[in-house]
Amino acid sequence: MKYLCLELYKLKRRKVFLTFFLILGMELLFVFSNYGNNSNFLSMISDPNAPAWEDLIIGPAAMNGLFFPMLAAVVASRICDMEHKGNTWKLLECNNESRNTIWLCKFTVVAALMLAAILIQVFVVVAYGNAVGIVQPLPVKTLLDYAVGTIMVTFVVVTIQVFFSLVFSNQLVPMSVGMIGALIGFISTLLPAGIRNILIWGNYAELMVLGQNTSYGNLQSSELIVQNINFIPLTILFVAGLIAFAFFQRKFQKYEY
Repeated sequence: MKYLCLELYKLKRRKVFLTFFLILGMELLFVFSNYGNNSNFLSMISDPNAPAWEDLIIGPAAMNGLFFPMLAAVVASRICDMEHKGNTWKLLECNNESRNTIWLCKFTVVAALMLAAILIQVFVVVAYGNAVGIVQPLPVKTLLDYAVGTIMVTFVVVTIQVFFSLVFSNQLVPMSVGMIGALIGFISTLLPAGIRNILIWGNYAELMVLGQNTSYGNLQSSELIVQNINFIPLTILFVAGLIAFAFFQRKFQKYEY
């Protein structure tokens, strides 16, 4: 707890929160600024049978694959880069701070910020939907499924970014990993389910709760259907992330600076 408080204290001069809100704000502004000009969404607001809430949810769900890998990469890099630039790894260990404590504290701070980003998204979806007057009842289960699924994928992304940010003094390496992940996440909606599930960042595409009805072979159908999130690949990814977490933690304990 003492070192965790120290981590939070060190964030004051790193402008991590400013960077965090800039990237998240850019995503939310990009997503929700489009709804005011979307005639399909506007027509669903007053229809109690139309999936207006689901249409709102897929906005951030579609863009998280692009923005969340970048956000996790930037936040993890800023938090770990202070130790590389100050060359304070030996100093921390001389103060009886174990590698395990350092790993857990760095991970906790990054994970907490990413969790805050997800909760802010959920709050903005609910606030925006109420502001425009959606008459459809709020689908609480769908919204919770979206939040839980996003947390599961983001946990793995954060694990990867924290490890690379800790072991590489040159932060271009973890930033490159984040940019590659953002590219994969951005194009993952165009990939078949089996392929995008193998690609870690591609699993953000599984959180799309609204799709087109192509059951009759019409690929240009405008009929929208609500679809459940497939938690099977997300659960497999999360379990793999737990294994990777333990593996990276052990590797960091043995890493020589």
